[in-house]
Amino acid sequence: MEVDSPIHDISKARTQVWKHMLVFMDSMCLRCAIELGVPDAIHNHDGPMTLSELVQALPMATTRAPFLRRIMRVLVNSGFFSIKGNESDGSNEEEVYYDLTANSKLLVTGSTNSLAPLVLFVTGSDVGMAGLAMSTWIQASDDDDKNETPFHVAHDGNGLFEFASERPEFNALLNEGMACDNRVLIGEMVKNWGDALFGGLRSLVDVGGGTGLAAAVIVGAYPEMKCSVLELDHVVDVQPENELVEFVRGNMFVQIPQADAFLLKVCFFYCVFFFLVFPS
Repeated sequence: MEVDSPIHDISKARTQVWKHMLVFMDSMCLRCAIELGVPDAIHNHDGPMTLSELVQALPMATTRAPFLRRIMRVLVNSGFFSIKGNESDGSNEEEVYYDLTANSKLLVTGSTNSLAPLVLFVTGSDVGMAGLAMSTWIQASDDDDKNETPFHVAHDGNGLFEFASERPEFNALLNEGMACDNRVLIGEMVKNWGDALFGGLRSLVDVGGGTGLAAAVIVGAYPEMKCSVLELDHVVDVQPENELVEFVRGNMFVQIPQADAFLLKVCFFYCVFFFLVFPS
């Protein structure tokens, strides 16, 4: 039976405020687990691990074990790890075993479907600062040409690609983050709908295709097709030789090479991300 009263309404509203105020902790706990190597440790162990086993396997001090247990509790609640045993009594933590779920299997470093680089990129401070700059950007004058996006505001007038071109580590994480998401999506796309989407095409340009992984998967399935990747100079500069894919230097907002088809990958995440980093 629902209780309808002013006190109940205020309590529900207060709970909602606290929920959204602290929701960032889910992302931070997930990032922390990846940086510590929790998914890798359980994967390499070939089975569930106790908290003490995790502490011994991870680069951390044993005195921080209680804090790791709290992080794991958050991630169990989020569905990233499963738990076996009774965690209600902290003194019996040796009876509690943590195991991977379908979600955390996507965070194992080096696996074909790993999304760990994408998580580290999106939850990093450089991208996070763009989110913190949204209100400043919205209040800015339309005549302020230097601050086209929240990312520009957060990084002294530098856009995403200008920022990346000056920071090799950030550039590498950006490219790998975008590429790892493509590994999962493009492979399934080619497997299930390849003939309908790509059959009969003689040429294709992957616009903003990063490392060229998506184009390589497509041309691997359709070798008669000529696949090109249109990317900025600093992205092309760090790519190894690729016999399957041709890299074309350029800007998709200026000109796109001619081809039978163009590949543009868009999803909800990129819509939100583009709002932060790309001019409208």
